[in-house]
Amino acid sequence: MARKRVGEIRISKRIVRIGHEVYPLANISRVQTLRLVYKGRLATFYPLGELVVVAALAYGASFVAEEVLPEAREYLPVALAVAGIWGAWLVLLFLYRLIIRRTRYALMIETAGTQFTALSGTDRQEIHRIEGLVVGAIEDPPDSERVIQVHGDLVFGGKAGRDVYNVGNNGRASVGN
Repeated sequence: MARKRVGEIRISKRIVRIGHEVYPLANISRVQTLRLVYKGRLATFYPLGELVVVAALAYGASFVAEEVLPEAREYLPVALAVAGIWGAWLVLLFLYRLIIRRTRYALMIETAGTQFTALSGTDRQEIHRIEGLVVGAIEDPPDSERVIQVHGDLVFGGKAGRDVYNVGNNGRASVGN
């Protein structure tokens, strides 16, 4: 399922409508912006552990081919080529995650003790702007419905890469295991 971009948010005297989700202003107890931290297989440094394993397997295969089973030497170039390609893929994956992957943020709305991820994306200023507008509407509800145009890289929902956000009390939400 493709992620749907946010076009507008509607704030009226009693509700906030973000996409198809409706939040009663009176029931919103907390609104916060969290930075997403990837964990498990999605973590930035995860490929380095696999790279160590691949290097150890390549070293073990070359040791076995040279010292233990000399008749297996003919298969050594193929095994080392596979290990090299796998290692190169892991290095590229690590560099992508370290240099290119942008930090993601989530707008969390807590109603009656349950937190919902209303929006997520890479545009922190836009999420903070929307957070401020929602908090302002809680403190001073508008007399008529206000339509807020949303700009930037923001999408609906509480999932990123098929993994649900696990929210902690440290200002971060983790994605993954």
